[in-house]
Amino acid sequence: MTTSIPTSPSTRSPPAKRLKSDVSDIPNTIETNGFTEITEAPIKSEFIDDNNEIIPKASTSTSTSTIEQTKPKVQQQQQGVKTKKNRKFKRVLPDKYSAGDVLFQDIRDFLGQEYVDNLINEKNGLEWEFPEELKLFEEIVLDVSAFTVSGESISLYTSTSNPNKKWTIITPFAHPGDKIRVKIYKHDRLCSYADLQEILEFSETYRGGEGDRRKFPQNGCKYFGECGGCQLQPLPYSLQLEHKKRTVELAYKRFSNLSGSVLPNIQDTIGSPKQWEYRTKITPHFDSAPKWIQKQLKEQGEEVALNSLKNGDGDQHKNGWQLRIGFERKGKPGVMDIEECPIATPVLNKKMTEERKRVQDTIMSFSRGATLLLRDSLPEPIPKPDIDNPFNSETAPEISPEDHIAITNHKLPVYEKVGKYLFSFNAGSFFQNNNSILIPLTDYVKEAIFPSTSSLSTIITKSKSKLPTHLVDTYCGSGLFGITLSDKFEKVAGVEISNDSIIAAKKNAEMNKLQNKTTWLCGKAEDIFGDLPKNGFKGENSCVVIDPPRKGCDEPFLKQLLEFKPLTIVYVSCNVHTQARDVGYIINESDKKEGWKYVVESLRGFDLFPQTAHVESVAVLRLVEN
Repeated sequence: MTTSIPTSPSTRSPPAKRLKSDVSDIPNTIETNGFTEITEAPIKSEFIDDNNEIIPKASTSTSTSTIEQTKPKVQQQQQGVKTKKNRKFKRVLPDKYSAGDVLFQDIRDFLGQEYVDNLINEKNGLEWEFPEELKLFEEIVLDVSAFTVSGESISLYTSTSNPNKKWTIITPFAHPGDKIRVKIYKHDRLCSYADLQEILEFSETYRGGEGDRRKFPQNGCKYFGECGGCQLQPLPYSLQLEHKKRTVELAYKRFSNLSGSVLPNIQDTIGSPKQWEYRTKITPHFDSAPKWIQKQLKEQGEEVALNSLKNGDGDQHKNGWQLRIGFERKGKPGVMDIEECPIATPVLNKKMTEERKRVQDTIMSFSRGATLLLRDSLPEPIPKPDIDNPFNSETAPEISPEDHIAITNHKLPVYEKVGKYLFSFNAGSFFQNNNSILIPLTDYVKEAIFPSTSSLSTIITKSKSKLPTHLVDTYCGSGLFGITLSDKFEKVAGVEISNDSIIAAKKNAEMNKLQNKTTWLCGKAEDIFGDLPKNGFKGENSCVVIDPPRKGCDEPFLKQLLEFKPLTIVYVSCNVHTQARDVGYIINESDKKEGWKYVVESLRGFDLFPQTAHVESVAVLRLVEN
């Protein structure tokens, strides 16, 4: 199947890297005029009602499911487990809506839903039994068939010992159409995990992007293929956006418990204006010196210990030790040493050089590993804006990216400008990490709530509803949506269970001269909407924006939301899978009401993290009066 490719937004090439890789033979033309569904071969996802709990309770976290199976002896031996006759093993299933659960859905679609369901329904554990000839740590050659939602490759393995058995191999950094040599390192349910050893034949269908170092050796990231941070770097940007659109589609098919007839077509993903040097926060980490070096320091002095560090060969034994400061390797334990990150802003890469040297010079003072915080910030304004001296974007001086500073203390304030508004928050607190897309994101939300004149009459006629005059910003954090959308509303209320966030949001409102228009409420989880009515906020005049953490909303929150009955709901999510679950709950529960219900008006992804498989999604729900 092929679909049209959306036009890629304007961009410049990624920054040049210090290391160059050899350029392999590359054809003069790269085929990017068609796009095969990311989950093809033969993935056709439909929602499965498995009668699992849809919304987690507020008082308890989602527990990890386990099942017990008798593990075959050959598997016990291969995985280094002591064998014992009739020994019972607990098989751990991933949490619902987690990355592991999403991967299982990819595998189920790939192998065929009927095949997988029949295998599991037999309840004899056969879905855990890998082909007996598929040994751990042995290398095999595969043809890659598809991408998973997380951006890894999925390949079909046909057992030689049992041709009727279907199995999958999950390998990072390979693309559909590639022929690859891999090393198996782990067996799991219906799949084995492998490290990529070599790409024997390259498919150009999903390559040729600005970050493809085979074609553009000075571009992209020299650590791609080992660092676990990015998954889609070689893809042309239009195909990255198409992958993320497909992710949203699959999430709603799999997890919303809604039929396709009540869901609108997924709109094209909105691309990031910056695709490199956009990330405003990074957190590299490092391990402390091993105990044998710390013992050397104590018994033989600093000079001997430092010589052990200096002569380290990367082997964490008494032959030496190498300090690594960076991010986790993909599929391998330990930290990968990283000097720069091309998706981080320039000021953060400059600061990372300084921080690396500081840690290298003081590593013997660390008794345990640690995580560094580097956050891009505007310089502190002079004079500092407050309630008596509010920020004015028209008179504020323009600040170039070269004049930004990097904050490394999580308690110090960070300053960030979004449109005409200035925000301040502690460096350790949450704020979106791609400033370049925040204006397109907030403008889109504003337009969704207040559509253009051409579509306004149709929406009002269809919903038999008026437009909101009040905004309720739930999970408001530092007030991003409440403040940036404030000029369209008479009153704004921000609601949070975190008192520190409410304090920051209130200060930001005062800093932008919005203290008379905004109310910031620290609500209890069981009564998050409780104080809204007495502050003039009623469902019949309100829009509610929801921007929860990755776990999504809990059931008490969604019940309160339905009782509040706002005119419009805009759900912004960093985890489209839990968003789909929650939107499905709202639609299905409201459908039980008499005289009104919610409809899904639009669904769309936003690319806050180019080069990665992550997608932010926005769902717009409108109240319909019957």
